[in-house]
Amino acid sequence: MNASRRAFLSAASGLAAAGLGRHAAPLALNLAGLGALAANQAQAATTDGYKALVCLFMHGGNDSHNWIVPMDAANYASYAAARGGLAVPLNKLLALSTPGQGSGREFGMPQELAPLRAKYEAGQCAVVANVGTLLRPISKSEYQAGIGLPSKLFSHNDQASMWQSLQVEGAPTGWGGRMGDALMAANGQPVFTAVGANGNAVFLSGSKVTPYCVGLNGPIQVSAAQSGWHAGSTAVPAALRSMLATSSSPNDFQAEYLKVAQRSLNASATLQTALTGASLPALPTGAIALSSGGSITLANESIAKQLRVVAQMIAAGSRLGMKRQVFMVSLSGFDCHAFQMRDQPLQMARVAQSVGWFMDALQGLGLLNNVTLFTASDFGRTLINNGDGSDHGWGGHHLVAGGAVKGKRIIGNFPVTALGTASDIGSGRLLPTMGVSQLAGSLSGWMGLSSTEQQVVLPNLSSFGAGPALFS
Repeated sequence: MNASRRAFLSAASGLAAAGLGRHAAPLALNLAGLGALAANQAQAATTDGYKALVCLFMHGGNDSHNWIVPMDAANYASYAAARGGLAVPLNKLLALSTPGQGSGREFGMPQELAPLRAKYEAGQCAVVANVGTLLRPISKSEYQAGIGLPSKLFSHNDQASMWQSLQVEGAPTGWGGRMGDALMAANGQPVFTAVGANGNAVFLSGSKVTPYCVGLNGPIQVSAAQSGWHAGSTAVPAALRSMLATSSSPNDFQAEYLKVAQRSLNASATLQTALTGASLPALPTGAIALSSGGSITLANESIAKQLRVVAQMIAAGSRLGMKRQVFMVSLSGFDCHAFQMRDQPLQMARVAQSVGWFMDALQGLGLLNNVTLFTASDFGRTLINNGDGSDHGWGGHHLVAGGAVKGKRIIGNFPVTALGTASDIGSGRLLPTMGVSQLAGSLSGWMGLSSTEQQVVLPNLSSFGAGPALFS
């Protein structure tokens, strides 16, 4: 056993020895065990080849009741009765093959999700049913009694943070960043271990890993430090670079800002050179007509641009000496209290068309088997119609896509889409049957983390049963 491996296991043992209870995860996340993990630069169990994990976060709480819709007569009738004007018409659904949810149950996706449905049918995408921010599995009676619930259950900021970090808002690290802590020593350029394409997010923050943010066109530059920039003197860029390289500050905020600026200067040239050599098609400039009316143009869509720069970085991975990377892209506009049937089809199309293009681009590079993308969101929504939309819920259905994914399946227990069921905790809100930690455990295992390492990254994982079998 090598030194870094022993160090990692020692750090993990420190967490266990601290006497953390089965459900004490929020207290565990920023304690000494994770600090030791980062300080020892532990490697994950397996870092052969190259792998990348991409989180696509849909801010606002996605209404997945309309993403995966029952199509058999009995279940569509109960869905339509509960949804009223929010129901997707049956003739606007595209059937999914082999859902694996019991005899007679049939499901479909709206036409706006056609590119994702095509990946599903090709065996490159799976549906993971009814995932939510569980601390541990709970029953409906426990929910009603307020036992075992996450804090601030229906709060946007807190539940988005729970998805990304397993803690409410204010968490110092996320499980993507903690995964990066265990993986970064394998990378030739550790600074590019955790990368955000739409700003900072706790998901990518680790005890040692700091998220590296890229813009839609590549590295974000310190403009005044670039050759050719001047404000009264052409000597400004060189002087600024020299000052930043040699400065320090006793003020924590100034010191952190200085560290980020210094890192940007050091890393941007390296990354820009690597990206220049990454051959990738441009985003299409033609309008894509939507069955619901209107159109989108991928070259104008932020989520498509984010995924393209991620694909560029993945293509440049070998030139940068990368083995494992965690990325995050995001899109806002999913809080559909009103105008849902006007806005939701457009949001679906933005995600589906962008992810479809991304997967096709990776396929062209021969890298689709090396990349897994998963969706996430604050929470699901109510099944009932509030008059013009749906309100905050809990469990929701998500997608996992990539060449290594064992697709063409609905994984987990897909609840009956109706009111008054065992899964309905009020207004058609779903009681989750799979925890975020379980999904994260399966994804981190694919990335190469051992079961011991997963317990450090996901401290409440032992509270659950096995995670979804996502990969072949």
